[in-house]
Amino acid sequence: MPTTERVLRVLVVDDDRDGADALGLLIEELGNQVHVTYGGTQAFNVATVFQPHLMLIDLAMPDMDGCRLVTNFRQMPAFVQTKIVAITGFADLGHKTLAMKAGFDMVLFKPAALPEIKAVLASVVPVASPGSQSPEPAKERVPLGPEQGLSIREARRIRNERKSKTLTQAESEAAICEGFIRFREDYLGWRAKEIRVHIIKDLLIVRLLGVLTVAERTLAQSLSPEKGRDLVKQVRIHLLELARPMLESIIYEVTGVKVLAMHHDISTMTGEEVVLFALSEAPPFQ
Repeated sequence: MPTTERVLRVLVVDDDRDGADALGLLIEELGNQVHVTYGGTQAFNVATVFQPHLMLIDLAMPDMDGCRLVTNFRQMPAFVQTKIVAITGFADLGHKTLAMKAGFDMVLFKPAALPEIKAVLASVVPVASPGSQSPEPAKERVPLGPEQGLSIREARRIRNERKSKTLTQAESEAAICEGFIRFREDYLGWRAKEIRVHIIKDLLIVRLLGVLTVAERTLAQSLSPEKGRDLVKQVRIHLLELARPMLESIIYEVTGVKVLAMHHDISTMTGEEVVLFALSEAPPFQ
């Protein structure tokens, strides 16, 4: 039920998981692409990959508060012109003044009304960066089946409606799988014939089949086997490390558990790639 003509990339940052999810769902219903993250430090890393047109940031967060976060953003050329709006439960002039001095464009007080959110979205003028591409609205997915993905949007909705605020293991694996597919295609330009996700206690394993591009296969064959293999692996590892904040954020959004470490390997012979994430603990499931 989109009500905006443009599709914006919107980053929602709030350590209140329920509030952040609800706001993200609302903005998605208005036809935009949303990523939700639950802390300032993580948001700083995610934004460099996601390149949002608009950020909605809570002021009071434990790891990095909103004022410090926006000050850091404003020091980066990529975010000088980005629309950044504070959303806070402190409805007083002092907090508003502090936020504006830190670098916010405006301040909304919780709970923000629908007309206020619509007005903010309408005020955003996307600034195109070199090589950027117009995002597409999240695709609706049919209910979860044995071999079907689950969109991050639908996973957020399911979790928000449950008293436990958790997903089942199958739903979590499906949502992470779908998140990886969309991110790899939209931001890395990578495709795979098949992606499988498995959560085993505090380990998350992503197995990708048929990942090599024609150029990578040609490169691996045109040089000596060792040089071709090493070059393909080095490029893949470097690009994956650049994307790591976004991938970790997807995992945290779905499971509520943080990533401690990421390990990666790829076979230039079979085109199989494996990414292993060590989690801070085993995710809680419905």
